[in-house]
Amino acid sequence: MNILLTGSTGFVGKQLTLQLLGQGHSVYALARNKKKADNLKASVPDHLQDRLYMVEGNIAEDMAGVSDEQIEQLQGRIDTVYHIAAYLSFDDREKDQLFHINVNGTRHILELAKKLHVKNFFHVSTAYTLGDQLHAKEELHSLERSFVNYYEKSKCEAEHLVFEYKDDFHINIFRPSIIVGDSKTGEAESTFALYGVIRSFQLMKRRIERQKSATPEKIRFVCNEKAAQNLVPVDYVVNVLVAGLEHAEQNKIYHITNSHPPSNAFVFELLKSELDFYGVELVPTTFEGGLTDQELKFNEPMRVFQEYLKKTLHFDDSNTQELLAKSHLQPLDLNERVLRTIISGKVNA
Repeated sequence: MNILLTGSTGFVGKQLTLQLLGQGHSVYALARNKKKADNLKASVPDHLQDRLYMVEGNIAEDMAGVSDEQIEQLQGRIDTVYHIAAYLSFDDREKDQLFHINVNGTRHILELAKKLHVKNFFHVSTAYTLGDQLHAKEELHSLERSFVNYYEKSKCEAEHLVFEYKDDFHINIFRPSIIVGDSKTGEAESTFALYGVIRSFQLMKRRIERQKSATPEKIRFVCNEKAAQNLVPVDYVVNVLVAGLEHAEQNKIYHITNSHPPSNAFVFELLKSELDFYGVELVPTTFEGGLTDQELKFNEPMRVFQEYLKKTLHFDDSNTQELLAKSHLQPLDLNERVLRTIISGKVNA
C-alpha cells in the first residue's frame, strides 16, 4: 500500500513508519521542515529508503500545506492516511493552539485526503476523550460533558469531525492511552507523563545527594497509590495500528489500552528500585499536612497530571481484542519484567 502519515517524525509516527516500510508498504511522510525530514530519513535503514518519500507540509495550513504540484502527483496514489500529528499540552492557556492544531489541523488533513481520493482514513486520537467519566466505551463521546483540560476537549471535537467524513472514505479512530517505551528495549522518545515522573525523581535524588547532610525524612509525592495508570508500550500501539490496515471494520473505534494497568504504588516501587532512591513516599491528593518548599518543587512538574494520578479509568477494548485475534496478535501483557525494562530504559539513557 501507499500510505501517507502525519506525525511521522514523532515518537509513535517514527516507529509506525519503520514497521510499515519493513512490511513492504511505501510511506509518504508529511514533514514541516528539512531538519525533521532528515532526522526521519536517518532512522530508516538503507535497504528501506527507496520506499520512503518525504512530503513537505504543515497540518496547521489549508490542505495541510501541501503544494498544488504535490497534490497532483499524489492524487489517486494514496491508499491510507494515518493522522497522528497533534499538539499535546495540558496547559489551558494554550487553548487556541490546541484547537487550531488538533481540530483545524484534522480538518485540513481530511480535506487533503478527500482531494487525494484515499480509501482509508485512520485517526490516531487519545483514550482520554471521556472527560470526567470513569469508564469509556469504544464509541464517540458526547461533547456535552466536562473535560479535565482543553487537550481532551480538542481531541474529542476532532473525533466528531472525522466522523463527518464517513461517507468519503473508510474511517477508523484509534485511541491509545499513556504511551511509554518499547516493551523489548525500553527505547522511548518522550518526556511526558511517566517520563516526567522519572525526571523529577532523578533531579530530587541529585539534589539530596548534593546536600551532603544526614539522611532527610522522606520526600512526599502527591499521588493516589491505589489508582492505576493505563500504560501501553509504543510497539503494542504500532502493532494495533498496522493490524487496522487489513482488519479494521468501517466506522469502528479502537481503544489501544491496558486491560490490567499497574497501580501507582507498583510503578513507583519499580522506579525507586531502578533509581536506588527510596527516600520518597506517596501521599494522597487529600493530604493536608502541607508540603515543604522542596516538596513543592518536586511535585510541580506533575501538577498538570494530578487529575490522572488520583483515579483509575476503565477502557472497554472489545473491538481491539477482536482486531488482535483476527491478526493473530497477542493481547498486551505489561508484566513486571516489561515495565522494569521500560523504566530502566529511561533511567539508564
